[in-house]
Amino acid sequence: MKIGSVELLYLLAGARITAAWEHASEDEFRRAISGHNHALVAFIEPSTAASQALEPEWTTATESEKKSLISVDCVSASSLCKEFDVISYPALRFFDGHGKMTSYRGPRRASSAVRPTITALNSEKKAAAFQSSDDYAVVARINPQDKHIKILYDTIASQYRDRLSFGSLKTDKATTVACYNNRDGQQFSISDLTSIDALPRLVESCLTPVIGEFTRANEMKYLQADKSIVFFFSPSSAEREAYVKAMLSVAKMYKEYLSFVTVDANEYGDLAAPLGLAPGVFPALSVQNPMFGKVFPYPRGRDITPEAIGAFLMDISQGKVKAWDGTMSAGEGRAHDEL
Repeated sequence: MKIGSVELLYLLAGARITAAWEHASEDEFRRAISGHNHALVAFIEPSTAASQALEPEWTTATESEKKSLISVDCVSASSLCKEFDVISYPALRFFDGHGKMTSYRGPRRASSAVRPTITALNSEKKAAAFQSSDDYAVVARINPQDKHIKILYDTIASQYRDRLSFGSLKTDKATTVACYNNRDGQQFSISDLTSIDALPRLVESCLTPVIGEFTRANEMKYLQADKSIVFFFSPSSAEREAYVKAMLSVAKMYKEYLSFVTVDANEYGDLAAPLGLAPGVFPALSVQNPMFGKVFPYPRGRDITPEAIGAFLMDISQGKVKAWDGTMSAGEGRAHDEL
């Protein structure tokens, strides 16, 4: 299958180096991104491990897309990289030929590299297989009479191509679109597409994890969501991933009322103390109600299991757990406060 430059996503780190970069000069770079030409550009720093890991995969990809895939060495072309606000490596950018540049934000996975923006599905059997082919997959069954919906779907697919796989097939029935979040085992579908933002809302809902990662970049989204937040702190990514898998069913049960998040304690450990948790003592869990400014630290020393956390949340909702007063030891105290 031919790899299109618009669709090419970037690949797994961790592969061994088997080939060498062929970097573009500044003149070659500027020609590549001008004249209505699409271009995918890797801004790299050869000494970094991430750039080295990308090298063999990138080199393989350029064998079929040499004109629209280029790389820039930010050591020898530092002023050029500075001009395009490159501050970490590798930085992967898409140029649309009209002066617009966007960053690639999806997973760097080999299976994503060869997929088109929209995969044509000519049977329900293929549609069923496609919907489970990626972490996030969208299947549109479009009636040929709904030409405006096809245009909207093409636009959304182009916008989100780095994060979801998009497929479509024709139907003589009413047009429907379904999005499958296979990471969390969730499905979202819509048939009323009269609203201009119906498809974007569907995709964003599908992309929202049941248990997300809390960062400075997204904290306001959680704090302004009118939901209490269940924070799980750990310095270990493996431990956070294990927590997500274990707590998924509980998080789904309470998702209408609670936002479950993990927090990298190495990077955001300073958030623990305001949530009534002992600094530096991880893993740890606390529940915050941003609307009323109340915090319910999970008792130190107790096992963090789905059953125990489910019971803890139930106790809070029934007023059996006292909110932290800012002075008592974290996780100690009871009274009648609600989420």
